[in-house]
Amino acid sequence: MNIEQTNNLYENWIKKPEMIYILKELNRIPLFNRNKNIIYIAMIEVIYNNINKNLHLLTTDNQQLKFYKNMLNKIYINLYQIYDIKDYKIYNYGINYYYYIYKINNYLNLLIDYNIDEEYLPIEIFFRGIHQIIEINLLNLIEKQEEIETMININNDIVKKIIYNNISIWNELIELLNLLSSLDELQYQKYRNFIYGTSGGESINLRKIQKKIQCLDTFIQLDIYDIIKNKKDDKYLISLIKLYQYYTTQFWLTHFNLASSTNGIKNKGTKETPISKLIDKCINMMDTRINNTIYVISQEVNDDTSKKKIKINNKERIIGLSIYNSSKSILKLVE
Repeated sequence: MNIEQTNNLYENWIKKPEMIYILKELNRIPLFNRNKNIIYIAMIEVIYNNINKNLHLLTTDNQQLKFYKNMLNKIYINLYQIYDIKDYKIYNYGINYYYYIYKINNYLNLLIDYNIDEEYLPIEIFFRGIHQIIEINLLNLIEKQEEIETMININNDIVKKIIYNNISIWNELIELLNLLSSLDELQYQKYRNFIYGTSGGESINLRKIQKKIQCLDTFIQLDIYDIIKNKKDDKYLISLIKLYQYYTTQFWLTHFNLASSTNGIKNKGTKETPISKLIDKCINMMDTRINNTIYVISQEVNDDTSKKKIKINNKERIIGLSIYNSSKSILKLVE
């Protein structure tokens, strides 16, 4: 096996070189080449199974263990459905499916070959495994993003279908981060010493896909302002791209919340970046062409006739008609 590591310590840690090797080798097999989603799920499945069978070593609390198992299972099932994996594998993929899955077990097991003190192996399997599952999905998202950028303005129906599917994946990645928030506070702080010096922000594909999604609205050849203001059919594509951008920003907001709650807001990350600085990344990601156009339109449609000036608790306020109508019995209008 010729697996070359890189100078990116985080990507070596999540075993991205091994993932690339597995993708390359399996793409040589016609069955997998025709059904590439099987490759991604095969990698996710071996990591998921490894996490699942070791969860009882991570916690002695039955309720927490149940929570872990339910959340992890839900995420796995959702990804299985998003990747459109057929349950009747012999019928859909042929008997060769089982032969090749068995044959590539040695490749797949490379992903869960961790080298760490036994005391910290349970948290390593959990924490590292979840980051690996995220990276495997990022490999797929990058591939699909290229299809989006190729087809946008040519066949937007295909573009919308791919984006909605990608959004579903982002939702599960956010749920994976949520799952990490319940780690034992003391155990995780001790474990951080083992992963000091790098962080998830060094994932090349994460930085690449988030930048591409943030800039996707620049590919739109039509006038965004005109589309939104005049309610043209293309507004559904605009709305979808905005939603797509929202989910990738939400991933970073969740990452910020996770880092704050597991490390303490005043701490630094494992790469010595102040945790509070993560929010700056989120603000930058929200500065998109669509969001700026929405601001312009919001100023133009501001309508004071839809508002009432009232007094409540001896203070004057201006409120909208819907708010006023729901509480007008206790409000006093100010002329």
